[in-house]
Amino acid sequence: MPEPARPLFGGQERGGSSMRKVMTAQQVEAIVGAPIPAVRMKQIGALDEGCRRVLANAPIAGFGFRDEQGGWRSTFVGGARGFAHVESPKRVRFELPARHPAPKSGSGASFVFLVPGIGETLRLNGSVAERRGGRIVVTVEEAFVHCARSILRSRLWQGPRARAAAAVEPPSPRDGARHEREGGPLGDPSVARFLASSPFAVLSSWDAAGSGDTSPRGDFPGFLRILDHETLVIPDRRGNRRTDTFHNVVTCDEVSLAAVVPGRDDVLHVSGTAYVTDEPALLSTMALAGKPPQAALVLRVARAELLANEALQRSTIWQRSAGADAGAVPDLMALATQHLALNEDGGAKAAMIRLLGSGAGAFPRLLRWLIDLGYRKGLTDEGYDRGATRTDDPESQREGRLR
Repeated sequence: MPEPARPLFGGQERGGSSMRKVMTAQQVEAIVGAPIPAVRMKQIGALDEGCRRVLANAPIAGFGFRDEQGGWRSTFVGGARGFAHVESPKRVRFELPARHPAPKSGSGASFVFLVPGIGETLRLNGSVAERRGGRIVVTVEEAFVHCARSILRSRLWQGPRARAAAAVEPPSPRDGARHEREGGPLGDPSVARFLASSPFAVLSSWDAAGSGDTSPRGDFPGFLRILDHETLVIPDRRGNRRTDTFHNVVTCDEVSLAAVVPGRDDVLHVSGTAYVTDEPALLSTMALAGKPPQAALVLRVARAELLANEALQRSTIWQRSAGADAGAVPDLMALATQHLALNEDGGAKAAMIRLLGSGAGAFPRLLRWLIDLGYRKGLTDEGYDRGATRTDDPESQREGRLR
């Protein structure tokens, strides 16, 4: 387990200014690897019946958007199952709370839909088509299933006992005093304590054209580490090599995140500018079982606010009874294979991937068993113990659930 958050490098290299910076998409792929073709091929351009069922059962979503002043924000929206209404395969409608900053019409917007008890998430990217008071309509440009690694690493749905076992101590009084004395967005001790307890966040980024993307990030509590009083560092461990955030950051460095602590109904909102690094001295401080992350995102924080969140207040996502009814939500990895089979990319390799996807989708229980086996092996190899990758409920395991 990582050590508690603490300033690194003695605070002498403010914001990691002397660290190696990854500046191009080619450099990103040299470090992380090119995306696996099947990962890109499972994107769809409109919501199908499977996506509709996910949205009908998702009580909450991470949401990234640009506000009227052009500021970049991440938050959590929803509060009840089906809060996001599918008006058509290309349009989704939802409500924002009164006095909530409104997204700018025409700007890029993105979601991560979460269903309690399920590891995979559904990501949706598009643009703000309409605003009618607090009612927001988003035009869908792409949707795809995201793997369960972030949820598994964070143990987000595994209940108070698992979270308590994974908890880490907040920064030491000496470190906390240093943050307070130096000031800055991360100087508030309550912010530092929240970061030390948070195992999960959603991270929003935009490309040079303004298209948005929001991805889930999860790890042991304290993984959002304080580098100094105005800098956070986020490890990027091995995954599917999709790296949307990294590709966006090398063209537009504006990012935001919203972090949660299970059981609490407030959210830490952070925004600033970021860069990607593979600096060995930094990565070694975030190693698990001697294995450092492949890269990290260094975020120079301009704003950090801890605010009550209406979606969390209204929802019951931290209760063990909050999971969707059996059979109400499709197995998301089976849904991903259906999307893969629908892909119309040309070429022999794409045709072979579609064929394999169709074959796997014909045996959903076997597919789920193989996927879960891959999760367990992958996370154990990364240095996570087996308790982070399994549930004690055999029935829920068979349905790909985490409760």
